[in-house]
Amino acid sequence: MTPAVRLDAIAFLGFALALPCAAGPAEPTALSEPTVIETGRTVELRLGRGDEHRYAIVLAAGEYARVVVEQRGVDVIASVRGADSSAIEEFEDDIRTVGCEQVEMVADSAGVYGLAIRTAPGTVGPGSYAVRLAERRPATDADRELQESRRLRAIALRLYDQGRFDLARSRLERALALTEAARGADDLQTAAVAAQLAVVCRDLPDQSRAEALFSRALSILETSVGPDHATTAVVRSWQAALYVKNGQRAKAEATLRRALDGIEKALGPESRWFVDGLLTLANLRQDGGDYEEEEEVLRHALAIMERTEDTESGLYAMLLSTLGEASRQKQDFARAEELYQRSLAVATRALGEDGYFVSYVLQNLGIVARERKDYAGAQAYNARALSIRERAVGPNHPDVAQLLNNIAIIYRAQGDIPKSLATHLRALGIWEHAAGLYQDATLVSVGNLARTYAAAHDLAHAIAYQQRTDTILEKQLSLGLAVGSERQRLLFAKSVAARTDRTVSLHLIEAPEDPAAGALAALVLLQRKGRVQDAVADTFAAARLHAPDARDRDLLDQLKDSTAQLAHVALSAADPARADERLAAIRELEGHKERLEADLSEHIAEFRAQVQPVTLEAVQAALPPEAALLEFAVFHPFDPRAERNAEAYGPPHYAAYVMRAQGPPSGIDLGSAEAIDSAIDAWRQALRDPRRADVRDRARDVDQRVMEPLRSALGDAARLLISPDGELNLVPFEALVDASGRYLIERYATSYLTSGRDLLRMQIPRGNSGAPVIFADPLFGEPGRPGDALPVRKAGSVRTARRGVAAGADLSTVYFAPLAATAEEARAIKALFPESVVFTGPRARKSTLQRVEAPRMLHIASHGFFLPDARAAVENPLLRSGLALAGANLRQDAHGDGILTAMEASGLDLWGTRLVTLSACDTGLGEVHNGEGVYGLRRAFVLAGAETLVMSLWPVSDSVSRETMVAYYTRLRAGLGRGDALRWSKLDMLKRPARQHPYYWAGFIQSGEWARLDGVR
Repeated sequence: MTPAVRLDAIAFLGFALALPCAAGPAEPTALSEPTVIETGRTVELRLGRGDEHRYAIVLAAGEYARVVVEQRGVDVIASVRGADSSAIEEFEDDIRTVGCEQVEMVADSAGVYGLAIRTAPGTVGPGSYAVRLAERRPATDADRELQESRRLRAIALRLYDQGRFDLARSRLERALALTEAARGADDLQTAAVAAQLAVVCRDLPDQSRAEALFSRALSILETSVGPDHATTAVVRSWQAALYVKNGQRAKAEATLRRALDGIEKALGPESRWFVDGLLTLANLRQDGGDYEEEEEVLRHALAIMERTEDTESGLYAMLLSTLGEASRQKQDFARAEELYQRSLAVATRALGEDGYFVSYVLQNLGIVARERKDYAGAQAYNARALSIRERAVGPNHPDVAQLLNNIAIIYRAQGDIPKSLATHLRALGIWEHAAGLYQDATLVSVGNLARTYAAAHDLAHAIAYQQRTDTILEKQLSLGLAVGSERQRLLFAKSVAARTDRTVSLHLIEAPEDPAAGALAALVLLQRKGRVQDAVADTFAAARLHAPDARDRDLLDQLKDSTAQLAHVALSAADPARADERLAAIRELEGHKERLEADLSEHIAEFRAQVQPVTLEAVQAALPPEAALLEFAVFHPFDPRAERNAEAYGPPHYAAYVMRAQGPPSGIDLGSAEAIDSAIDAWRQALRDPRRADVRDRARDVDQRVMEPLRSALGDAARLLISPDGELNLVPFEALVDASGRYLIERYATSYLTSGRDLLRMQIPRGNSGAPVIFADPLFGEPGRPGDALPVRKAGSVRTARRGVAAGADLSTVYFAPLAATAEEARAIKALFPESVVFTGPRARKSTLQRVEAPRMLHIASHGFFLPDARAAVENPLLRSGLALAGANLRQDAHGDGILTAMEASGLDLWGTRLVTLSACDTGLGEVHNGEGVYGLRRAFVLAGAETLVMSLWPVSDSVSRETMVAYYTRLRAGLGRGDALRWSKLDMLKRPARQHPYYWAGFIQSGEWARLDGVR
């Protein structure tokens, strides 16, 4: 692990940066014994690396003295000793090579006080300095308060280096109060103490306090010495380290770049403060998974310190350890151990045998030894680290729990399950109190207990602790997905995917006959699939838009703020010294949030649908008696007996859980995802080509792998509600062929869901909607490139297709051919639904569509596209898929006025729209995200609020699309459901000899609510 302690981080900051540094007459001197400094006399000397010059100052009791040390090409540190030779304090306020140190002291008793001047760490060449006694007078109360503040800061530095952060914080809080009283709230010395306290709070951690203190210190520094001053830049780099620790990567990147630029300009590219910033940059790269760049940054930092011969410092030891961690992440244990051992040697010499950072290096060496199955060596390293930490922070600190967790894992690997469980339970007790119920540390501890019980075949306890793990994770998801960008939410969801693998594996592999394990796995899938999509849909925004009155809108705003506060408090790293205070704050915020939710649920149906708890019982109650829910998932089989996580997770499999209104869910491991995906790919190729005679054989192959194992669990179900995952998102289940040679559509009605959780939302009506709206036959324009039209071959002729764009194509060069049949399609639908508003030709514009407000139905007949190759356009799949509308051929770029991207479609107002039909090709395609569905138009229209979506999985000719759509809307007008109307249209087409290939009838699928347009099933 990368240690949390940032060595040397609070060793400096300006006590008197604003004081003048005017030099008096210089008197060059060579020192052999301590030189007495008297008022008015200036001593100037050369000072080289490793040199120390000593001075004496004779002071009366109660006298104040100020000594100015002018730095002329070298950064110095000044140390003061008392009349009894005891160390009082150290000054390194100005970290530049040209500047001055202001050394202040108050004599407690009469005598000779010592002053020693030496070069700061990282000094390369010699330089000069001048020292003079600038002021002496009777000390004031303010002088004494500042002296006490400096003494407390020196003590805090020693405590910090020992890892005793709580004690360091208390000393610095007292120092801050004294400094504010003596110098004022906006003084530079106040900024110095605030910045030091911020570092300690960051590493405790007390993140909100650290953020506030950094902001305060930087505000003072920028006003007093400027935004480009060296000290300002260094404090900004410390603030960036806080953002890295909080996972605020974008903020950390921007802050750190500015800080590094400032440090480089003020101090040079070989300053140790620049190196400290590079260490933060390496941690940022590690957090983002960019391990190659992390190593490059670390090697650059190490090279700087080696050139400056600063290789015996704690900072150098930390760089070595962090580089060792990068090697360990790559499974290069030999290199990792070498670097850790070098780090340990340097850290021991620099900090002592009991230095707190030494315990981190020992912990990492213990991990490497465990990975090599050297359990005796691993236990020895951990025992030594544990001894250091227990002496420094006591037996109940989270840092101690870290080591206990590692020790427990070693016991499990050695087969000593009782000791492993006892040690894990002790760690859990520490974390539950210090970190709280929602923290990652608590989650890891409970998960390790579940794993250990599973390894011992104690399935009852394994299931109980796995349930606790999933309960914690559900709370984390509910809070973690409430804030942040979609990318951040996806990363968060991805980070917990392995936990889902463990739950599914516990059932399917370890306890396949246990109903409790099956129910837990089914529940986890119901709760987690499509979770990011739900979060991005923004419950608050949708509910606020339809809130009946101002009071409800105000309550929704309060709830959003309350949720964000709860997420920050509950998920931020915890300060063990304030555990009780933090837990009380969590309880208060939870209670406030629950009261707001209860109040809003009484008034807003949409909100009530979103916040209701997802339980297996609730989903089963929402299932019609004739229906079966098929919840598919891609998972990595997990072996709890494996010693290392790298060996514990196997290649991905598909799993399926079949749920009926009554009875426990049935879970089935369908086998290798690679084999199933290969069969799916072969089938998809056959589906897209009406000339392929092997399409039924390919369909039968997929059916045997995916559906055949489930049929006994389906019972008498007549309707299948399918929540696919992985590549299963891209195929029409209706075209599968069973053992008797029948297509699945001939036996079952089917509808698709993102998750079985969707059934809960379907129970809540969404209110009134407007007249149907139809967009068809857009006037794409003629840029003079008719040769780029997109044809599709059918029955020996060429017909225009509402088709996609080939991989690697550049959308800005594509020509969209006219679609004459879509005008006929629009007229036929208008005849069936006379109240419809139709936009064709130049009126079928994107801007018009974006102004539409919740029509009852929205029908778009045009060209659709999905660019599957990210190199063809941009990375975001919501910008690589879309629809062509009026003016599409006249655009200057790929996202002009005639192109509606999926990203833009997600912002349409379709809350309350019963049906969206995308009568265009490839509208159901996109980029598949396991557990989250398809990122493309399919996702976009769900986010926009559509209840039901009809879309296509491959290009179909213009005439076939029109034929399908007219048949579909005719049945909708006759009162069939949104799903059944499409099914019967397909069955009619299947009866025709020329249309029996699934290419013609299976391309359009229905997702979401399958009921009639009036909501009746």
